[in-house]
Amino acid sequence: MSAQLDVAARATRSTSRVPLRARLRSAAVWIVAAFVILITVIVLVLLTGDEESAEPLHYDSTERTGTKALVETLRDHDVDVTTTEDQEQARSAAARPDTTLLIPANTAALSPGDIAGLEYALRTHGNRLVLVDPGPTVSEFTDRLTVNDNLSPLADPEATSTPACDSPIARSAGAVTTGEVEYAEAKKGTEGITACYPFTGPGVAEIDGTEVAPGSARGQFLTDSGGSVPLTVLGNPDWVTNENIDEEGNASLVLSQLSQTQNLVVYYPTVEGSGQEQSPPSTIDFVPGWFLAGVLWLVPCLLVLLLVIGRRFGPLALERLPVIVPAVETVHGRAALSSRSHDRDGALHTLRAGALLRIAKRLGLSPDARTPDIIARIATVTGTDPGRLHHVFVSAPVRTDAELTELVHQLTQIESEIP
Repeated sequence: MSAQLDVAARATRSTSRVPLRARLRSAAVWIVAAFVILITVIVLVLLTGDEESAEPLHYDSTERTGTKALVETLRDHDVDVTTTEDQEQARSAAARPDTTLLIPANTAALSPGDIAGLEYALRTHGNRLVLVDPGPTVSEFTDRLTVNDNLSPLADPEATSTPACDSPIARSAGAVTTGEVEYAEAKKGTEGITACYPFTGPGVAEIDGTEVAPGSARGQFLTDSGGSVPLTVLGNPDWVTNENIDEEGNASLVLSQLSQTQNLVVYYPTVEGSGQEQSPPSTIDFVPGWFLAGVLWLVPCLLVLLLVIGRRFGPLALERLPVIVPAVETVHGRAALSSRSHDRDGALHTLRAGALLRIAKRLGLSPDARTPDIIARIATVTGTDPGRLHHVFVSAPVRTDAELTELVHQLTQIESEIP
């Protein structure tokens, strides 16, 4: 058995050519695993990423209307910036020495008691308050400033405004972009108020008989050092936004104003607890907190399951069989496997080798006989053209199942002619 089996093993060969469909089938598990992992990574990045507010003028917002660029620039210039939405924290931080409190938006969310508490904390060390376009609510912080409604409704201010005042900060900043609201002193001739960047342009004129007396100090940038708390009003919110802070002299004006103290507290009031109508809860608000933890736990479990399903058992182990398997059956078995895997070349090679082994045995040739010697002996015995025998046993290619069947038929016919 061993001699014939060795000859069969030497005569046959394995092939690495695998059909595309079989390759895709074996790789399907890994393709699905890669897709699941990719989706999981994307979801985790979205869920675990820093929650960033998109509220206008919010200190954490990188949107065009946010103020994150302003906050980070001040930090880069060694200003100790504290950002918060909590009023208690803002009041505590505002009570530190050498501090400016900036309220960029939502001043309407503050009650008179909230404002009084913040101003009391600022007065502890003579700290400063800066408001960004508070609108009519400026009167809640001081009775010395008001919105300037002493303008023609047809006024068309110019796109940029010049300082038109003696403020060193404003004169150093130069022209800035023009906003939509102008502020003024509530009573004409009030001491301690500096007004810069008044509206100029076609139709801009003072009107008699309105709340703000003609000739009052007015502008988009006002400072009031005569009130209970030093107050600054930045009348144009575009001066502090990510999109417009780098235009004209906006950055110079705002950064110079906010960096006059070592500490800056940016307090962003929220409507929560202010008595205003709350927005209805969304569907995600009703999802329990443990749900996300469960989903995250399922991810490694799924990966382990995919690895188990797609695992490889390694190469086949060669073991001695308890029975003798004839070499012919071995050859035919390998041929059947090759046929099932659509390996026509491998199947034909196996069948050719089996036929040559059987013919060599019938003709009394040595198991070590070479293929050319076996073909020459067949030609002598059967009288068949050696070229045809070489074509059938060696060189004929197969591209279809029909060609393979035809060559197998010829092999069987030639073998049947051997006595």
